[in-house]
Amino acid sequence: MMKTIIAAMLLALLAACQSTPRLEEDARYVRLANVVDVHEFTEIERKQAQASRPGDGSTGVGIGVGVGTGTYGSFRGMSVGIGHTIGSRDEPPQIAKGANRFTVQPLGSSERIEVMSYGHHKEGDCVKVLAGHPTEFPRFFALKPGERCE
Repeated sequence: MMKTIIAAMLLALLAACQSTPRLEEDARYVRLANVVDVHEFTEIERKQAQASRPGDGSTGVGIGVGVGTGTYGSFRGMSVGIGHTIGSRDEPPQIAKGANRFTVQPLGSSERIEVMSYGHHKEGDCVKVLAGHPTEFPRFFALKPGERCE
């Protein structure tokens, strides 16, 4: 009985993960846009940004413990895990680390979106931008073949 419930839960989770669009393909938040302004920060601004950072905030330690038991003592198990991370790949680009600010305008809109990026774009470039996502910071994605701003 317990195996059936676990199997059903795993299948439901797998189906939910497969039906979720990848972030760069989610039409609710990803749009084509034109770069309308580029602000490249000076070395003085970068040094000020680095000095004002209260700490990197990019290290973390996690500890987890799990215990499992089955009906009539048929399964017993325990696991312990310790993890340590340095840096975060989901961290927004930082001025102190070389990011620049790009202002983009989505096609067919008067909206302006500011995006911090390590990329190299110039005014007039066509870009694919993520904006308005509830948990993700604005960022650029690579254009697919055939995608262009016209």
